[in-house]
Amino acid sequence: MPEDDPLKSLLDGDISSEELEAIRSSPDLRKLAIRMYGESILNLLGEEEIEVVESITTSQDNDLEMVDIIPEPIQVVRSTIEAPGRNKGQTKNKSSIGAIVRIGLGLSFIGVGLSNVYWGFGNIFSTCANEIHSTCGVSLKLNLLEFHRMQEHIAWGPTGQWGIPDIAIVGIGVISLILGIVRKR
Repeated sequence: MPEDDPLKSLLDGDISSEELEAIRSSPDLRKLAIRMYGESILNLLGEEEIEVVESITTSQDNDLEMVDIIPEPIQVVRSTIEAPGRNKGQTKNKSSIGAIVRIGLGLSFIGVGLSNVYWGFGNIFSTCANEIHSTCGVSLKLNLLEFHRMQEHIAWGPTGQWGIPDIAIVGIGVISLILGIVRKR
């Protein structure tokens, strides 16, 4: 832009008296000045508000007309179609199957733990020979941490006595049973 261009001076904010005359004579520059500086520019132009407003509304020149672009609010509509795998019936079936499995595992752990403590797995598996130790064949409870040494006397103990592994198995069974019942509801 040339240095003496009234549009450049208007945009820069440096308006001389010659440029004020150019702004007064051009309706487009007058509209632009009013949009940029508001009603305070009217005092510099020596015009009244009514004249400028009327000239802006009666002007048919739309080349420099500023358009306000305000987006309209977009309404969000939720889909009534459910995504596959998200149906309420399918999730209920999955959780009920998981609950049944938990209940089954809980009952199994409790049954295995109590049957070992009070009946003894020595009635099912062969214990150590009587020549190895005096308690062999008499102690029928399997010490669960020593199950890999079933032919030795240390793997067997008297029935009716609780050990830490027995308590752990029954405890896991009770917790699994409770969680299965709670999840099923």
